[in-house]
Amino acid sequence: MGVQEIVIKGARQHNLKDIDVSIPKEKLVVITGPSGSGKSSLAFHTLYAEGQRRYVESLSSYARQFLDQFDKPEVDSIEGLSPAIAIEQRSGGMNPRSTIATATEIYDYLRILYSAIGIPHDPSTGERLEKMTAKDIIDALSARPEGTKVVLLAPVPKEEAAEPNTLLENLQRQGFVRLRVNGEMLELDEAASQWPKKVKNLEVVVDRLVVRENAMSRLADSVETALRICGSQALALVMEPEAGDWQEVSFLTSYRNPATGFELPALTPKHFSFNSNSGACPVCHGLGTEMSCDPNLIVPDPSKSLNEGAVVVWKSNKRKKSWQGKKMDALADEFNADLDAPFSSLPESFKYALFYGTEGKELKVIWEKDGYERPMIQPFEGLCRTVERFSRESKSNAVRRSMARFMTSQRCEKCQGRRLKPEILAVTLESSASGGERELGIDRFCALAVEDALPWIQGIELPADRGSALQGVLTETVRRLQFLQDVGLSYLTLDRGSNTLSGGEAQRIRLATQIGAGLSGVVYVLDEPSIGLHCADNARLITALKRLRDIGNTVVVVEHDEDTIRAADWLIDIGPGAGVHGGELLAQGTPEEVAKQKQSVTGQWLQSGAAIDLENTRLGLEDATGELVIRNAREHNLKGIDVTLPLGLMVTVTGASGSGKSTLIDGILRRALSRHFYRATAVPGAHDGIDGIEQLDKVVVVDQKPLGRSPRSNPATYTGALDHIRALFAKLPLARQRGYNAGRFSFNIKGGRCEKCQGDGAIRIDMHFLNDAYVPCDSCQGKRYNRETLEVTYKGRSIADVLEMTAEEGATFFANVPKLNAILTALTDVGLGYIQLGQPANTLSGGEAQRVKLADELSRPNSGHCLYLLDEPTTGLHFNDVRVLLGVLGKLRDAGNSLVIVEHNLDVIRASDWIIDLGPGGGRHGGEVVVSGTPAQVADCESSLTGKWLRD
Repeated sequence: MGVQEIVIKGARQHNLKDIDVSIPKEKLVVITGPSGSGKSSLAFHTLYAEGQRRYVESLSSYARQFLDQFDKPEVDSIEGLSPAIAIEQRSGGMNPRSTIATATEIYDYLRILYSAIGIPHDPSTGERLEKMTAKDIIDALSARPEGTKVVLLAPVPKEEAAEPNTLLENLQRQGFVRLRVNGEMLELDEAASQWPKKVKNLEVVVDRLVVRENAMSRLADSVETALRICGSQALALVMEPEAGDWQEVSFLTSYRNPATGFELPALTPKHFSFNSNSGACPVCHGLGTEMSCDPNLIVPDPSKSLNEGAVVVWKSNKRKKSWQGKKMDALADEFNADLDAPFSSLPESFKYALFYGTEGKELKVIWEKDGYERPMIQPFEGLCRTVERFSRESKSNAVRRSMARFMTSQRCEKCQGRRLKPEILAVTLESSASGGERELGIDRFCALAVEDALPWIQGIELPADRGSALQGVLTETVRRLQFLQDVGLSYLTLDRGSNTLSGGEAQRIRLATQIGAGLSGVVYVLDEPSIGLHCADNARLITALKRLRDIGNTVVVVEHDEDTIRAADWLIDIGPGAGVHGGELLAQGTPEEVAKQKQSVTGQWLQSGAAIDLENTRLGLEDATGELVIRNAREHNLKGIDVTLPLGLMVTVTGASGSGKSTLIDGILRRALSRHFYRATAVPGAHDGIDGIEQLDKVVVVDQKPLGRSPRSNPATYTGALDHIRALFAKLPLARQRGYNAGRFSFNIKGGRCEKCQGDGAIRIDMHFLNDAYVPCDSCQGKRYNRETLEVTYKGRSIADVLEMTAEEGATFFANVPKLNAILTALTDVGLGYIQLGQPANTLSGGEAQRVKLADELSRPNSGHCLYLLDEPTTGLHFNDVRVLLGVLGKLRDAGNSLVIVEHNLDVIRASDWIIDLGPGGGRHGGEVVVSGTPAQVADCESSLTGKWLRD
């Protein structure tokens, strides 16, 4: 019997304090503790990193160059470790071609099914296309009554009729003796003299025979000959014994419509790929979208007149003198439009012509030069057409960037966002599933939600001759759809772009993919898979995690969700605090055993089930300072709802996963407000308008996107703390004596930084076939600055020492520097006292990045009348940290601001002033306002899922 546990001894990675941990194999293991306590350091930077490192080191040096490699973690030993796979909470990536169907490989199986048993249709008529094999044709003719007369014909391409003499010679050489030209039978010897001026139809007579049992071999040879001549069609004139006239029958061996001439090539899986030229839409090349000019960006403020500069493409002070300005004057004369009237009041016909041109109609333009007026006749191209032309044809990057300000990504007009060619979209599969359409093309199938796609695909009946070959493909498609449903993603459509998924959704898709892979003997490490899940959906996720465990894997989960913690086979609690105050093993064992450990905060929480009581801090609807009203929101699954958001309160938007929360708040509200305040180019989701925007001064989005892509970005640079630190160091006596300014203390520019490492603190060594190695710079010892700069100290600390401080240490150290202290105190207040000021931004989790942004806002002078939009701010937060976060959010609200929070955490929901609950379910079952009110009112609503959990 193999080793039954993974034994970690002397783990010292990051803030871990030389801890020993035992992880039982083939169990569901949950690691919990306060934010920054060292959970990820143990799970990802020790356990996963070492498992991955050992695997990669077992490969050849050639293979290693293509894989990410890890430094050996700070640990004495790890015994019993299996290969490790990490499923992290990063977003679904930025590739616009990636969808849920492609990410889970469901689309690959669909391409096989559609190419093998798909039913083609003529895209112009919708008529179903049939084809036959040579055997089918032979069987059809031989099934006629014995004695039936058959004349077998092969169509000849019309272009060959242009040279009749050559054609006739070739046919005679091949042994043929008759032709049918325009329906008239001709002997080859006589055909030249009787050849018509215009040939409409031309067929060669391959054979004349009578259906008899002993003629089957001859019939088969003749059919094969006819198909060799035409390639895809054979004709037969048939007269049965009792019939008095001839009947013409056409046999097609390719998908072809003789009436329209449309012909479909033999289908292969690549024809259904939008990444292949064989199937991709020729206009958008398979993206489904194309960049086009948005009139709303050209005229962002329709209350202005054209003479007041409503068109921002032109500089208003130069418009009248410019050639484009003269052309617009002519356009206004043509449509009798007043250039001094508000743009919104002008005739729609004029607006259309202004944006899209006069479509060939010419205008008389008066151009003044050298004191003379010169009339010129020209059509007006249209501002949108001009912008698109410049963007497409200009060789200047500056011009293209300038034009990009007026363009947005919009649905491709050719394929209507469906990515494929019309003839491929017209290929369907047939299902016997009840309650849906019987036939669906691959695009329409992918437009189904997982919960609808699963029964539809299960209703497909495979043809007898292909069943054994395709059964495995169909079964695998069903299995993967089932896994997506099991991890709580039944509401997502298969064509949903991976770049639109939240971190939690992307992680659960990767989880479903791993379950589908069926690996065993692996250590899976997951980071908060419950993110974005409503409490009602947690049970399915836990079942999926246990399924991964039950097929022989060790599942290690970093998690704060109570249901997941209680469902664990083994619980590891790290703490007691964050940063230097954490890194200790407080308890390990079953959840029941940990609950009895008094030193464990998590254990005490499990024992008491304590909830945060903020009843006295709530405000009522009577305290609201106004309201925002989103009218007729109908994007995605929103069902034309009107939503009222009270201002001056903490409003939480809740609902089942996929109920429409993100669509409403991010897709409509955020985009509309960003366009209003900041002229953003993103197009808001479908709605009629938002009332009450004039009550706001600005909108601030506090999301989980990274602070920056560069490792040079850090909390100190993002919050502006480094600017204050550099200014402080520049005022010190030694700095003044040497003439140093604030720029001297930047590691991004020459002067104060170490030039050997250019401010990185490390030197990259090219290892050729191995991963690049980084060693501390021997000139600055990893401090980023040169010796002269480091000689300037404040209270005995250099600027490099300051950047190594945690936010908590910095707040104490700079207690007498008010502006700097306010920033560092704000970082501490949001639970980030443990992060280093100079910690690279790309090492922060999504939840940490969100709280850095929150701290940045908290430290700024507050004028009120600001709307804060937050997306699951409790991500990565322990129960104790949520209490701190709610205090911070309360401060923002009490300063006169409004907060709208998308959240599933019950403590945040209970602490809210107002709740808007969407649902009742996800996907097509959601999109409605179930209830709006105080937490108590929502709890009283029987139809609300959120209300049920609040009651329980």
